[in-house]
Amino acid sequence: MNVFLGIDIGTTNIKCLVLGEDGRILEVIHSSTPKNKERGVEFLDLELTRSYVESIIGKVGALHSLAAIAFSSFGETVIPVRQRKALSKSVMWYDRSTYPLWESHRESVDNLAPYRITGVENSYTFSLYKILLQKELFRPEGVENWLPVSSYLAYSLGGVPAWDMSQACRSFMVNIHSRRWNSQLIKYIGESEETMGELRYTGEPVGHTKSGIPLISAGHDHITGLYAAQAFARGKEFLFDSMGSASVIAAVVSGTAESLDFAGPFMPGGTVGIAYEDHQYYIESNVRYYGKLLQSLMDLTQTDATKEGYERLNNEIEKLGQLNSRPLFLVNGDLVVGEGLQGITLLEMPIPLNKEQLMQSAYIYLSSISKRIVDNIEKITRKELPIISGGGGSLNSLLMKYKASLLGKEIWVLPTSELTALGGAFAAAHGVGADEVIEKCVNLLEPEEIHPDEHLVEPLKEIYEKNAKEYLAIERNKKLDIQEG
Repeated sequence: MNVFLGIDIGTTNIKCLVLGEDGRILEVIHSSTPKNKERGVEFLDLELTRSYVESIIGKVGALHSLAAIAFSSFGETVIPVRQRKALSKSVMWYDRSTYPLWESHRESVDNLAPYRITGVENSYTFSLYKILLQKELFRPEGVENWLPVSSYLAYSLGGVPAWDMSQACRSFMVNIHSRRWNSQLIKYIGESEETMGELRYTGEPVGHTKSGIPLISAGHDHITGLYAAQAFARGKEFLFDSMGSASVIAAVVSGTAESLDFAGPFMPGGTVGIAYEDHQYYIESNVRYYGKLLQSLMDLTQTDATKEGYERLNNEIEKLGQLNSRPLFLVNGDLVVGEGLQGITLLEMPIPLNKEQLMQSAYIYLSSISKRIVDNIEKITRKELPIISGGGGSLNSLLMKYKASLLGKEIWVLPTSELTALGGAFAAAHGVGADEVIEKCVNLLEPEEIHPDEHLVEPLKEIYEKNAKEYLAIERNKKLDIQEG
């Protein structure tokens, strides 16, 4: 049978999804993302990653006829390459080792790359700062190209050096309207458009392996998941709620430089980026620690962070006699504190506090973030939109019930947690003209509908409104209070 392989390099796990030509998901394979730490800096282990990917391609190819492959990955991390080889280690996207470079270059970079053309606020995580850091640390010689992880894997197998548009948006070096590299900014960091590589849309061919298997562009993990969700929406406008280690809520819209001319973010963390074809954009807001926050709290309370562990915990939470809205959470990269605080800060923590109360409060915090993002995006779309949810977090039934109840609308949960890898497989199929495979898959996978719980709607709304006032006060004072410690 012909199959299409989507491989996603995630922050926590590598996911490989095999999609048959009959539209069935034949297999999903997981492995931990290999990383290592040296002198306080965390790197992706490229050699182990590439070796694992090649072994998966070999195993799948031994069982099926590989019709096409597409790679997606987290953004920001970049690799200098020459003749299909990596020239240095690659810093993980979230690592703060780039922060001093961001501080020293921030003003100059902002002048060369205003929000109006980047669609995103300047952050230490972006690829341009990784390039500056890796030049400083490793002084790679003879660099032919700088590539994100997803592009590097395709390139190492025989593809052309090309960035998916969605990955380019995470470099901070692309103009989202002209869909070209920002040549002035690239020159500022000592590079050229040639060393950055070509720009391609998700689903466009980028070459072949040595054995002739087509390689297709896929990109940033959340936006590749959005690519899959778009197929399930069947042409209707929708919001996509991607719940992985980080969280993104996004919509795909048609527009122009004039209609999407924002001088600044439409909300904290608000982003406009390049979608899948000309004049198509995504608008989204993201939270850096979503599933990762829950993982940290499960570790803190010494609770098994497995599906069974969450189910046991959720059963105990539902036995609580009331909704617990305390403690309040302030988390690095969230909508309130941004970069003003590191790690997780708990406010107004009740005494005593058990793990069920702590996790229930965290569910309410995460649901509240989602509501704030949805409300702001719908101000731009000027209409209420249905929500399609995917990612590991969408399998947490109690969290999803809280979200649906606070949002006051049903949420469609797609029946695979590996939506990004499925998006890669869809991109692979589209890239070789096999769109009928995507249609077959959509017809086979029936989303689960999560409805609001009428007993939770009003209590959660009251908590949201009360907490919103407290968070607003914190937000207004954060420059003084938070940044001064």
